[in-house]
Amino acid sequence: MHQKPMQKTYTILLLLAVSLSNGIKAQVTQYSYTQLSKLFNSYSENDERGLVFVNLYISKAKKERKLSKLISAYDEAVYYSRSVDKKLSYADSAVALSMRSKNEDLMSWAYLKRGIVYYYNKRDYRRALQQYLIAFNHAKHTKDLYMRNKIVYHLGIVRLYLGYYEEAACHFSDTANYYEENISAKDHLNIRLNNESGYLNSIYCLSSCYKYLGEFKKEDSLVDLGLKRIKDPEDFSLELAYFQKGKGIQLLRDGKDELAWKHLKFSERILKHEEDFASLAKVEFYLGKFYWKSGNRKMSLIYFNKVDSILSKFKFITPEINANYQYLISDAKERRDERKQLYYTNRLISIDSVMKADFAYLSSRIHREYDVGSLNEDRHRLLRKNKIGEVLIVVIILLSFGIVYYFIVRFKNKEERLTVKYNQLLEKLSKKDDIDAENTCTLKIPTKEIYSRELIDKVKKNLKIFEEKAKFRDKKLTLEVAAKMVGCKRNALSYILNTHLNTNFTQYLKVLRIKYITEKLMEDDSTYLKYSMDTLAEECGMKNRQVFSNHFLELNGIRPTDFVRKRVEEQNKDKEK
Repeated sequence: MHQKPMQKTYTILLLLAVSLSNGIKAQVTQYSYTQLSKLFNSYSENDERGLVFVNLYISKAKKERKLSKLISAYDEAVYYSRSVDKKLSYADSAVALSMRSKNEDLMSWAYLKRGIVYYYNKRDYRRALQQYLIAFNHAKHTKDLYMRNKIVYHLGIVRLYLGYYEEAACHFSDTANYYEENISAKDHLNIRLNNESGYLNSIYCLSSCYKYLGEFKKEDSLVDLGLKRIKDPEDFSLELAYFQKGKGIQLLRDGKDELAWKHLKFSERILKHEEDFASLAKVEFYLGKFYWKSGNRKMSLIYFNKVDSILSKFKFITPEINANYQYLISDAKERRDERKQLYYTNRLISIDSVMKADFAYLSSRIHREYDVGSLNEDRHRLLRKNKIGEVLIVVIILLSFGIVYYFIVRFKNKEERLTVKYNQLLEKLSKKDDIDAENTCTLKIPTKEIYSRELIDKVKKNLKIFEEKAKFRDKKLTLEVAAKMVGCKRNALSYILNTHLNTNFTQYLKVLRIKYITEKLMEDDSTYLKYSMDTLAEECGMKNRQVFSNHFLELNGIRPTDFVRKRVEEQNKDKEK
């Protein structure tokens, strides 16, 4: 954490800067590292004026051949450089020097910082994860708990991106506890600010996990805690922007649209100034949703197109704002603008395919190298602690092999069960009449009708049209709206569904939506197989991917992720023949 500039220091800094620029490079050794640090610490991130003093720090460290100081200076150069390529160049230099030092902590820090540049500045998630995992390996035996928790935090960020919300929440809960316990007024200002920043970022990310898990009360309490905790916006401007964004999203969800708009605009101003484009894209997306919801289509499209511009320019993607393209596609359809509809559809498919590839790579590596690495580290720690008994070592090794064997067998059995369920579903789908009879509803003839036969027949006929036109894909569809579509009142529709089709409105929609998306996934060369779970949920009218996954499992006996994987494997085998 670097301190923000304070008004009372501006004059002093200006005089010092002039003094230094007038020949101080030749006398740089007269100034201590602490004096130089105070000078560049007074500038904000990406403010290249700070590089004047950082370069003096670098010159001093080179002249005195102090490797650790030089590595630290390159880290500062990353912070103050505006150019992403320069940031990466400085980070590369820090890594190279740390390798020369043979110091595990210095190597761990250098790889971590380079990973941060890849993640936040380059949006290269694969390389970022590689750096984090190398940093994690070098920090296995470190006594620097601050650094270790920082690595755990950034691995949590990767898990959050992947959608492993429960696992990510464990990471952020641990780091939040660590940073909170280490916030002390007695510490040096920079140390205290670093721990405070670590705590605020951890609880914000934890609130995001709770949001995606649907635990909104926990999310809301953490967002409110974060806003209350930030006493000085100068020190924590980005953190303030994150919590303002979180509050805006929360209020939008609760229907308090005007208040939500104020918080989102507040966040937008800070994020633009700080050039945090990933977070800015989310804010622009929710502002677009606000205007769409309020009926201002023109303004909503301006914001949705801003999101598209950001994603196109900076080449990063986030699952949360994929729905941005659903709105743009929907508008293009309504206006019959086939050119734009095709453009936005191609953008969505492209983003989904990149995310799918990234997710597969990141998921396998983080499980293989972090989770397994953590287990092995714990095992080795136990072995070192209990060297007395060789028998214990043998037992642990045998247990390890047993556990590995157990998971291999369990994975194999799971795959076999999935294959059986997949084949059973294919068999049902091949007998369309059977699956219709099973998954829809059993006709029931009532002994006495409370509505006229003409009305009942008309509603049944209109329900068939409703199904053929796939009007059930509307996420906001209610019983009342559906009743108007089929030409009756809600009570009449509810009665006909219950009495004649032996179902209720909720179950009726569930069956239609899952049946619709299953058939789409079964089409030859289906583009739907390239979609993410969020997009598939949107396509069939489900609220979110968790609800979609649960309903798909309930009706088809297999999770949609497993079904898509099996379907793709089957198509690949057919192509090889």
